[in-house]
Amino acid sequence: MKMTPITLVFGAMFITSAGLAAEDFSKVDANGDGLITMDEAAAGMPELTAGEFHAADANGDGALSLEEFAAVVAG
Repeated sequence: MKMTPITLVFGAMFITSAGLAAEDFSKVDANGDGLITMDEAAAGMPELTAGEFHAADANGDGALSLEEFAAVVAG
């Protein structure tokens, strides 16, 4: 596959965004268990409402995974 400059730019943007999401995730995940609970979200992201948290919790387990968190940060 030939990489064009535009492909490289968008690829770099995605990698940078994913890296920032992971870094932010680690800051909010206070107990380091790999999930963000509503309490952790409220402490680390006070602007996130309970409704937004529950909407982001795609699998309904009551916590945000890195993937679910990345969708919140990107959106």
